[in-house]
Amino acid sequence: MDRIEPLFTATATATGGRNGHTESSDGMVKADFSVPKAMGGPGKPGTATPEHLFAAGYTNLH
Repeated sequence: MDRIEPLFTATATATGGRNGHTESSDGMVKADFSVPKAMGGPGKPGTATPEHLFAAGYTNLH
């Protein structure tokens, strides 16, 4: 079987879980997270959820 070589690799770190922060190693992506009030969380203004990041990335695949 042929081995597929990656063309690009991205890494990121996250702290604090769903009420925390994430950032890519090159600093291009930075986001603060907060669980929405509708889900029992603090719902901090100006924050995202992991689902927001997934949706944004996935839309670029099409």
